[in-house]
Parts: sequence; C-alpha cells; structure tokens
Amino acid sequence: MPQIYWTTPTLLSGSLLVGTIFALGHHLFYASLDGKAAATALEDHHVLGVEVSSQQINTAVGTAFAFLVRACLMLSISIAYFQILIWTVATRGVAGTRLVHLDVMTSALHDLVSLVSLGAWLRRPWLWILALVAWLIPIASILTPATLSVGIDVPAPIYMNVPNVDFTSLNLAAPMASTQDGSVEASFGYLYAGPSLSVQQITNVVAAHGTIIPVAAPSVNSSWDLSFDGPSLHCAPVAADFRQMVLANILEYMSARSVGAVQPNCTYGPGYISWHPPFMLPDQPAEVNLPFVLDNTNSSDPSNTVLNNDNTHGYFGSDTATVFFAVAPTLFSSVSNEDYDGPAVCTTEKWYNATLAEYYNISTVLRCDVHNATYLTNFNFTNGVQTVSISEKDITDTPLLTMSTLEGNFGSTNQTNPYLQPHNCSYDDLNTTMASVGCIFDPVVLSTISYQAIMHAFTDIVTGTIVLGAESEFATVITSTTQLSTTVLAEAPELAFLQPFQMKDGNTTISLQERAPLWTQQPYAGLVNAAAAPKSTLPFQQALEQLFENITISLMSAPDLQPNSSSIYYPAKTKVTLATLENIYVYAAYKLWLAYGLAIAATALIAACGLAAMMANGASFSDSFSTILRLSRGAQMDRKVQIADLSGRAPLPGYLEEATVRFSQEHMSDSSQKSGYKLVDMQAPKGV
Repeated sequence: MPQIYWTTPTLLSGSLLVGTIFALGHHLFYASLDGKAAATALEDHHVLGVEVSSQQINTAVGTAFAFLVRACLMLSISIAYFQILIWTVATRGVAGTRLVHLDVMTSALHDLVSLVSLGAWLRRPWLWILALVAWLIPIASILTPATLSVGIDVPAPIYMNVPNVDFTSLNLAAPMASTQDGSVEASFGYLYAGPSLSVQQITNVVAAHGTIIPVAAPSVNSSWDLSFDGPSLHCAPVAADFRQMVLANILEYMSARSVGAVQPNCTYGPGYISWHPPFMLPDQPAEVNLPFVLDNTNSSDPSNTVLNNDNTHGYFGSDTATVFFAVAPTLFSSVSNEDYDGPAVCTTEKWYNATLAEYYNISTVLRCDVHNATYLTNFNFTNGVQTVSISEKDITDTPLLTMSTLEGNFGSTNQTNPYLQPHNCSYDDLNTTMASVGCIFDPVVLSTISYQAIMHAFTDIVTGTIVLGAESEFATVITSTTQLSTTVLAEAPELAFLQPFQMKDGNTTISLQERAPLWTQQPYAGLVNAAAAPKSTLPFQQALEQLFENITISLMSAPDLQPNSSSIYYPAKTKVTLATLENIYVYAAYKLWLAYGLAIAATALIAACGLAAMMANGASFSDSFSTILRLSRGAQMDRKVQIADLSGRAPLPGYLEEATVRFSQEHMSDSSQKSGYKLVDMQAPKGV
C-alpha cells in the first residue's frame, strides 16, 4: 500500500522546529549580554589572524543566528509550497495549466519579478499569498540582529561613605596642653590652643579663592545629598545706639595724641576695623565691646588707646564666638583729600568742623556670631567638576559659647578616692549615665571645640585695621594689620574705596602705576593695565557668611579631618548616584520575539497547509530534478516542441507560452491503492 514517504514531512516539520530553536538560542544569547559592559573597540581578539572586537564578535554571532533561523524557515516554506503547487496543478484536470503560468508559479520563491505576473495568480491567489509571505519572512532576519544595541548605563544608587568632616572629634583643634602633670589634681585641664594646621590652611585657601575646595568624589560623575550639623556665621547690623557708640569711639581714638606728639591721631583714618573683644560675655556692658579701649585700665592717658582685639590669645570660658566689623569709607577718604590739611578733627577752622554723620554717612557696622546649624547639601560631580548647593540651613537662635579649657579625668588606680574616678571630659560636669565607663567626650563639647577652632582661623584673617595716614606734603601711607586684602572679602562693594590702594604698608597715594596719562602715551603705553573694578556684587555682610560657609564645607577635603570608623560618632553611609556613563548592551527582547513570532507563525501556517496538501495528494514530492523529470514524462502538452527548442535554453519560445500542460488525479479502482497521477487520454503530440 503506497504511503507518504517520511523524509519530506519530517524535513518540513523539522526545519520549522529547528528554526524555532535557533530563534530561542538567539534570544538566550542576547539575553546573556543584556546589561553587561560593552567592550570598546580597543579590546581586540585575534580570529584567524584578524583583529576583531568583542562587539563585532557578538554582532556576528547574532547575525549568524538570524541567518540560520531564516534558512530553516525558508526550507520549511519551500517544501510546503511545492506540495501545495502540485496539488493546485493536479486539480486542474482536463483544463490543464498554461506552461508560462507553470514557469511563474515554480519560480515564485526565487524570482521576485514573478509575483507581478498577475495572469498566473488570478485563479490561484493562495499561491501568490504564500509566495509573498515567503519573500517577507527574511525581513525578520534583518530586524532581529538590531534588537541588541549599545546604550549608556546609569547604575542604581548605592550606599557608601562620602567625604565628611568630623566635628565631634579633637581633629580640628591644635594640640591642647595639660595644665597639670596628673600627680596632684583629680581633674586635669587641657588648654584650648587654637585651630589645627589643616583648618588654618583650608581657611587661607578658601579665603583667597572664595570657592569650595573640591572633595574626593567616589566617581568623576556622581552626586549625593548630605545632611550634617556644623557651624554657621550669622551677621547683622548692630543696633543704632551701639553703632553711634562705635563711630564715636573711633573719633575719640583719632582725637587722642600719642606720647610726645604735637598732632592727635586724626591724620590716621581707619577705613576698616575688625575686632574680637577679649571678654565677649553675653550680658556685659556695650562699652566693653567698643573697638578702641585703654591698654591700661588704670590709666587715663589717651596715648594708651589700642584696638580692643584679643583673638590671638584664644577664647575665654563662656565667651561668645563673636567678631565685629566697622567700615568707614568717608573717614578713610577724608585723610587722603589733598584740598586741606586733614580731617576736621585736626583743625579748629569752622569750615573744617564736621558732624559725626558727615564722616559716617555710608559706614557699615556689623556683628557676626557663630551658631550651630543643620546643613542640607547636594554634591554633584560632572566630569570631575564639583558643584555644591545648599538647599536648607536651619540655624539655632543661641550663639556659640566658647571653651578655654577642657577638663576631664581619664581614670585612676586609686579606687578609694571618688574624685579620681572617671567623669565627663568637658568644661562643665554633665553627669551623664556613662560617666562610670571612663572619660566621656560629650558631642556638644567636641563640636564646640571644633566650631570655635574654625571661627578662630576665620578671625585670624579678618581682624585688624586698614588705616590711611596723612604724612607731610599730603603724602599718604597705608598701614594694614589684617589679612583682608588677601581674601575675596576685599572685593565687596562696601570696600570698593580700598581698590585704588594696594593695602600694603608704605604705599603712597600717587604711585608710579597711577601716573596717568603717562601710560597712555608712547613709549610707555601698555606698561600698566587699568585698575580692575571690584569683581563681586555680593554685599559685605553676605560675603562674610558665604565665606565662612565655604570654609566649613571645604574642611571635607582634608583627609585628616575625615570621620574615624572607630568613633562612636561615625556617620551612616550616604546614598550616592554614580553616573559613570558606561557603555552596556541593551536588548529589546519584545522586538526580537515580535519579528520572529510573526515569521514562525506564518511559517507554521504554511507548513500546515503543506501537510494538508500532502494528505490530499496521497504522496510527498521533492523539488529535485528526478521528480520534475518523472512528472514531465506523465504530463501531456497540447503543443509540439520543435527540435531547436529541446535544449531548454531561455527564453521560452512564444508558441509554447500558450501551451497547456495537463495532469489528472485518478482514483484507483483497487481500494488498497491511494489515488495517484496518470496521463489524461489525449492524442500524443507528434514528434516528441
């Protein structure tokens, strides 16, 4: 009993299955690369003596998978198409099929032009649809390799240690010497000695440049938010009555005569004064905080008047961390006025008499205090460039009270004397429950020492005076006892009157560089640049606060000021966003399965039609030459082929284009036989 030979249906179904497996392999290969770093072109591999990159290898593998999927699906489609084609022409029976149409239908899978021969497809539209789908299937092999691309990775935020500053430590203060040798007293005092070297260096650098020193970032492209408690400088104009007292105190200083001097100090106009009173107690009389006081309290001699500044001697217990500023540009400029012999206080002439308001009509008197504040900062690094923004700063109302001595007992072998037992290391006895475990460094005490060390370094720079003195023949000499001129504070608008002067000792008013128009004429033109205008428009009050803020944050750049992991005050890790911009593979799986899914589904439908045609034919057919030869031997054609055309060369002769080839399906009378093909009874053509 004839049966459908197994090779053709097996090959038809197997190629579809293998193609699906290759599509799955393509997906798994791309999925294994998804999210992984894409190697650069410089990472070459040697394959058969040729240098190729990892990206090229991965692209080639993906293209190979796409090719194999296409090959398998096209094999399944071509087998199914041939079965359907045989069934189509066989069912034509006596009507037959034109030879030219047979050429179109048999070449449809490899000749795209044949799809436009509509005459061959009008009665067989299903074959045209199958052929068209077969031509569209390879599009999937073009789209699927492109589902793997190279993108930029932004890693998920991670928690890690970031640059910080340990205010709850002794790192910001200079070494504190003990007041006792430990042999007599139970309580040992350690004297505050100023800021550490790192704090001084950072303060000087930030004051000179005015910007925050970059910290050590986890990555050149990273960002994080950091909340911490730190010192903040709050400045405000003094009360009106105290302002009048300060300005009057300055005039009193100018009215005083030095020992043996004929003229008073009126020829010295202090345009800038900054001072930190030595006993800056919260409730002390205002007179104690004036800029100039008698050096000897038992003396009434005005010659003993000096600047009321004791910053260089450190802080006394319960002092407020306060610094005063007085800026008097009118008083400063009056000394250098060449139209008269000096300020009004130096003469008895009526037209030189001036009121206090005339000298200080544009003066500035500020008081600045240190407060504890909570900073909420954002650090952002883009290609290594640091940007720091402060979104919130909660400042406490109470100014910082400084400490001159830190007292504490680290324990003793004498267990019978209660005064020798451990207690809190602080200026005041805090009596905490942890006192029994040893010397306790309270965080408030530690932060107080750190805050006042920063303020100490800050006041070292700004305190002092800038005085313009009138000498003989109207020459003027500047005397400066402050480092203000080396800082960005000198660029504040309120200090613009200092710009024509270099603020160096001994610099005369009319300098060589100022002898214009000499430098506009040849051969001297171009030897001196014009004086630059102040660079900053930030008011002096805000400039002071911002500089102190920048110094505080810049302390995070010092390695020796970082928190110690062994400390009980070690901060928690911070969430950091690392924008490394690393190249990674990005796989769009849904795009791959959309393309392959449509191709496999269409192929499966065509394969099912092919299997159905096989069942209808009762046999399977291959498109081999032997199959064509056997079919042609049993076919009948209504035209005789001329001997000259037996070679089969192209093109098809015109007289054969209208020839009709007939096949017929005859049911065998024997029930044991399947239906088969045989020639239709007709007159055999003459010749062949």
